[in-house]
Amino acid sequence: MHLPNNPFAITLIVSGLVTLLVAWMIFKKTGGTVRWFGYVMVGIAIWAISYGCELSSDTLRQMLFWINIEYLGIALLPPLWIVFVIAFIGKESWLTPLNWALIFSIGTITLLMVWTNPLHHLHYASVGVDNSGPFPLLDIHVGIWYRIHTIYFYFLLGWGMFLIASRFRKADAFIKRQNRIILIGAVIPWLVNICYLFDFRPFGHLDLTPFAFMALSLFIAIGLLGFKLFDIVPIARGKVVDALQEGILVLDAQNRVIDINLEMRNILGPNVGNVIGKTPAHLFPGLTTLNDTVQNQENSWIELRWNDGRIFSVTLTSLFERQTIYSGKILLFRDVTERKQNENKLQELNQLKDRLFSIISHDLRTPLLSLMDILSMTNDGMVTDEEFKSFLPTLSKNIGYTSGLVENLLQWSKSQLEGTAINAIHFDVKDNITYILSSFGQLATDKGVALQNNIQLATIVYADMDMIQAVLRNLVSNAIKFCREGDKISINAEIRRGIATVWVADTGVGIASESIDKLFGTNNFTTRGTINEQGTGLGLLLCKDFIEKNNGKIWVESKQGEGSQFYFTLPVDKSI
Repeated sequence: MHLPNNPFAITLIVSGLVTLLVAWMIFKKTGGTVRWFGYVMVGIAIWAISYGCELSSDTLRQMLFWINIEYLGIALLPPLWIVFVIAFIGKESWLTPLNWALIFSIGTITLLMVWTNPLHHLHYASVGVDNSGPFPLLDIHVGIWYRIHTIYFYFLLGWGMFLIASRFRKADAFIKRQNRIILIGAVIPWLVNICYLFDFRPFGHLDLTPFAFMALSLFIAIGLLGFKLFDIVPIARGKVVDALQEGILVLDAQNRVIDINLEMRNILGPNVGNVIGKTPAHLFPGLTTLNDTVQNQENSWIELRWNDGRIFSVTLTSLFERQTIYSGKILLFRDVTERKQNENKLQELNQLKDRLFSIISHDLRTPLLSLMDILSMTNDGMVTDEEFKSFLPTLSKNIGYTSGLVENLLQWSKSQLEGTAINAIHFDVKDNITYILSSFGQLATDKGVALQNNIQLATIVYADMDMIQAVLRNLVSNAIKFCREGDKISINAEIRRGIATVWVADTGVGIASESIDKLFGTNNFTTRGTINEQGTGLGLLLCKDFIEKNNGKIWVESKQGEGSQFYFTLPVDKSI
């Protein structure tokens, strides 16, 4: 061998050294996926420099020595390329120990075949030197293993190109530019090597494939320097998108799904199947607001409620090419269920605050001021003893009303603001009703209303006894309030299928149909009784809250002028 004396050898050796320098820079500055491309460049450099040395050789022995070195690059270049592509598209999970062995097996065998070719001639059937050209060239007649390696070479090269094209054909413009550079660089050596295999060779034997791989290096170098090719590895973008807590749907210009992230699949549910190619109308058939909004090309925002109660904020961003051509839409789904629940809770607390201030400023303050005025006037001698005695029934009524109001107010406020612990036990409703009716006996007698306990048998329930007593007191008190002289109030109970139903029925004035729905609402609703008794609207709210906390339900049936029946249910056992 002598110093390179032809432009082909010089070009290959110099380019190979430059490629090694670029590979060294890659190893020094980067890691991960980019390092695998560095290994690819090392393989190209070994091939190019060794082939340059082969072209500078003038004996068969020297040429065979350098061709053995060449195959360190030739044999390992295809597996290194496909490993780089697999890492580039984010499929590292494919690189199992078995797949590693399969990928590198043919290349390793090829290397051994070349190095031991004189023993079997399976790779090169024969070799010689052709001196008919401007410089000596190796004259090769290929064997069976050469053809096997060629098929393997093209398969891995083509598979890598297919993976890149498939994975990123719908990517954004920046990512497509990265892929285009890699694909163009990969196609050039493939085409040049096909020309070599079909005997389109300068001087009959010169292989231009290493030169093509130098072109590949040039393309990649342009990408590294001009476009910062690997500053953002595309799969890293995909991993970030899948790691987002928001669901993402990407639509094309025909509003068909072309991409979806992992969180969006979780939102749609486990049975969603393949969504690519489907439209939002197929994925969300009942959400007409969303489907109508998707049709518009303007950026927008809507709020949706799922059938299961979840609430999502959906941001729709339209995509345009060259600012005028509509190319699709991105839908960002954000679960705001918890936020909405907190907002509703805050709104309820504000209503609670307003209601408390209203009750305290009017319903509680007014009777206390009346009592203070009368006591002050009596103390100052402005009211005689006889006049004071005449006020006593009214004062007694007001004090009774105020006492009941304070009790309900304290219980309800504690339940709403602090939360009430449920101390559930088994107890007999019949015994509690007997006690409650006795405490209301004088009030009912004064108004001429009959009280009747129709529960004959023990009615055992599992609930908080203090809460249920508060419910019964309020229901009986309300029934008396809306009864006239001669009316009757009865309390009944029954147990069916593990559920106890208790109801308080009266023959009073009843409730207008338009008022029934307001009784258990969150807004204050109260009416005066048959002899102008006052109310706060808290009693029934307290009943509803306590019954529901004890796993029961409460409702009313009434007909104006004929009376009302208030029902509530309770479990008879803690397993209900």
